[in-house]
Amino acid sequence: MHRHRPAPRGSRPTLRLAAVAAALSLAAAGCGSHTTNSPGSSSGTGPIKIGVALTYNNTAFWAAYLNYETQYAQQDHVQLIGPLLAQADAALQNQQIEELVNQGAQAIIVNPETATSLGPAISYANAHHVQLVSVDTIVGVGKVYMVVRASNTLYGQDACAYITSKVQSGYVLDLEGDLASSNGGDRSTAFETCVAQNAPGVKLLKEPTNWTEATAVSDAQNAANAYGAQLKAIYAQWSSPDTGVIPLLQSKGYGKVGDPNHVILISDDGVPFEMCDIQKGVLDAAQSQPANLYAQYALQYAIDAAKGVTHKAGDPGGGAPTLENVTYNGDTNLADPIVAPFVTATQQTFTVNQPVDGLPGSLTSTPVTDQTLWGNVYGTAHGGVCASS
Repeated sequence: MHRHRPAPRGSRPTLRLAAVAAALSLAAAGCGSHTTNSPGSSSGTGPIKIGVALTYNNTAFWAAYLNYETQYAQQDHVQLIGPLLAQADAALQNQQIEELVNQGAQAIIVNPETATSLGPAISYANAHHVQLVSVDTIVGVGKVYMVVRASNTLYGQDACAYITSKVQSGYVLDLEGDLASSNGGDRSTAFETCVAQNAPGVKLLKEPTNWTEATAVSDAQNAANAYGAQLKAIYAQWSSPDTGVIPLLQSKGYGKVGDPNHVILISDDGVPFEMCDIQKGVLDAAQSQPANLYAQYALQYAIDAAKGVTHKAGDPGGGAPTLENVTYNGDTNLADPIVAPFVTATQQTFTVNQPVDGLPGSLTSTPVTDQTLWGNVYGTAHGGVCASS
């Protein structure tokens, strides 16, 4: 959680094989291909203008996202306006989106402060025939053009597939995010449903943390003290707890992958230190929330919005097999629920007998050595994944 989810010809953003510029401090990203003619042209009136409104830019994820976005915009001859940064101020973000509309943005990419904070901005933009593309956050307060977000349901099932392939009894701790958020809620529901269905002998410990690292580490310590060697696995729904949970497990002799008393640890984000910890054998797996794909598809959908391209549920997606309607807080919007890489030390295949919500029952992981993973790209540009941690 970073606060901190083949296409129809001519009707969706297609991809471009991108060699990511080292001058922009990222190495090759390897993110597909793009074949439309002059994608950023606007009927002979100059480049399409795309506004960008983010909540933060002060994490490795959002720094990487912005670098990818800049590179893709240059390739597509798109003029970016922004990014404007709200710094967790929802009222300011609404005002900034109005500013972007007034500056001539033909579509706007936004990472909303919350799923329900953009009402005024959506109304203002729609009144001026400007549509929004939401990144990383579902929207439940009006209509946007597209939600570009990894499938957080898949996050939960992937973690379950790994754990249940090795654990069928004992205790498993779920360090839940914010259950009021769509990301935390989806991960928790999918993980806990999948474990109950595929490892009924496991006793689930559900601890809501509200994305608070100290709470998560304390919950892990309490579980390790209470259950000892009967604690078999921990699923941390974001990466920050790793910095406290890993030393905790090591201090109790549970830390190293392959050790007899090893406690499985899986987290979500794909940041450089997770890549480092997987390489070191102190983290089993991490879901990589793909900064490159977020940037690529958000920009391509924004271009489509500016051009008046229409998409519908069931069309082939960019990052997902198909586009889907997602409903939150009573509002339904179209989404491309990106299939994010699940990273392990070596490539492995996992299965669940009873998948969640119609998801595929088989998962093939991405080896941590894959240099196109955004965490590896960012780490390489900053002295290595362990140095950048």
